[in-house]
Amino acid sequence: MAKEIHDAKICIITSPFEPPKPQTKHNINITNAKDYKKLYQTEQNYFVDMVKKVKDSGANVVLCQWGFDDEANHLLLQNELPAVRWVGGVDIELVALTTGGRIIPRFSEITPEKLGRAKTVKEISFGTNNEKMILIEKGEKSKAVTILVRGSNTMIIDEAKRSIHDALCVVRNLIKDNRIVYGGGSPEIAASLALNKAADNVRYSLL
Repeated sequence: MAKEIHDAKICIITSPFEPPKPQTKHNINITNAKDYKKLYQTEQNYFVDMVKKVKDSGANVVLCQWGFDDEANHLLLQNELPAVRWVGGVDIELVALTTGGRIIPRFSEITPEKLGRAKTVKEISFGTNNEKMILIEKGEKSKAVTILVRGSNTMIIDEAKRSIHDALCVVRNLIKDNRIVYGGGSPEIAASLALNKAADNVRYSLL
């Protein structure tokens, strides 16, 4: 399956690729091969219907908040539908904002209008251990940027994240109001120089 999708139409779903589970406790007794095949076919129909609804919407990438088992993975591969499972809730929201997609809670609610769009979705490798990540480039609705922070230990990463956060806050504040008050005693020195200059222009009269 291709590891780089151009003109991606992303289905962002929070429902797992698995048959629905009843809310009450239940037992299924399989006593013969016929019953087993019937149960297997029922599960297959659920999986096929889920994948069909995704394909019919025009999606060519799936991001799922929950997991899917080997059977669902097999059917997705057969239908040439790349999918990513166990995407965190925060990441799901950010992807939806960036791509202009809607978070879809049920397969029955998948429509073309709810798909997110991006120029490219691809899998990249980095680092000495060939770690992998999914890169979404140029979402339709946002100019979001992801900063990847890597370090030798947790303390260095936390310090780097804190420094980046401080720098971004400074930029944000400058955009909101570009007036700057410098630190290190510079306001007091500036005020002193202004007062001395004003004092030179004042004539005192002795009574």
